[in-house]
Amino acid sequence: MSERSPAVMIVNPRAGRLRAGSVDRLVAILRERYSLVVLECGDLRELARTAREATGRADTVIAVGGDGTVSRVATGILGTEARLAVLPGGSTNHIARLLGMPTSLVAAARALAGPTRLRRLDVGCAGQQALLFLGGVGVDALIVRDAPATVKRFLAWVGYIPPGLRHLQDGPWHVQVSVDGTVVEVTARTVLVANGSFLVHPWFRVGRDISPDDGLLDVCIYSPARFVDWVTIGLWMLAGQIHRSRHVRQLRGRSVAIRTSPPAPVEIDGDYLGEGDLSITMCPAALTVVVPAGARGVGED
Repeated sequence: MSERSPAVMIVNPRAGRLRAGSVDRLVAILRERYSLVVLECGDLRELARTAREATGRADTVIAVGGDGTVSRVATGILGTEARLAVLPGGSTNHIARLLGMPTSLVAAARALAGPTRLRRLDVGCAGQQALLFLGGVGVDALIVRDAPATVKRFLAWVGYIPPGLRHLQDGPWHVQVSVDGTVVEVTARTVLVANGSFLVHPWFRVGRDISPDDGLLDVCIYSPARFVDWVTIGLWMLAGQIHRSRHVRQLRGRSVAIRTSPPAPVEIDGDYLGEGDLSITMCPAALTVVVPAGARGVGED
């Protein structure tokens, strides 16, 4: 038997898809390949520190949870030699889907225990927080804030529908967007800063030609005036032609700063951060991720 690679698995016990016995089953599968240490951390504020400490004892840090958990673990290992692996334990699991991971926790664990390869991902650096997939200012952040954890636990992404319907007509905000020093002022209900390209399912593209490894951030500005405008935006998303909507504008660059009046709510990778400004700088190919050898993630050929 070949020598097992050292790994630390960081589990968020509050993640929506974890059930009694889930962790034991994952451990049994992963120990076929890894010399595994398991740590539990349900406090998002402590996840980055826990992950940073884990890099001193393992080549691979495995995040078990939703997008917020994965983003915080990635924050902790940035700048180290450690590699990130992801097991989808949340309600939407955008990052796991982006990487081509199976949607089942058990199937994803089996995939990591088998042949793997390494993939380099860009990271948006927002102060002390890493953006791996998507950040939002405005309505998007309100939906993240108000989606009930208990509903998400049992109904996954469906839990976002009630707060979505409640908040779609909130705002608009006066928004000043600076991309690589070029300033645009608009009235918008949501501004997304995207490293990942979709919402809920890869069919629902938030913008055009968004890639997690092109060294660029995409800023998608949504300015619907009425509820029916949101409906048309959704239809264009589903058709993969969001750029044809007259209510959506897309910008692209390496450095993004967003200021709103009045102050708007902010979220990064499904983690609500409160109200204020959002500034993000692209760090190209800053993160090494372990993915199944035979999988192809979103944006890969």
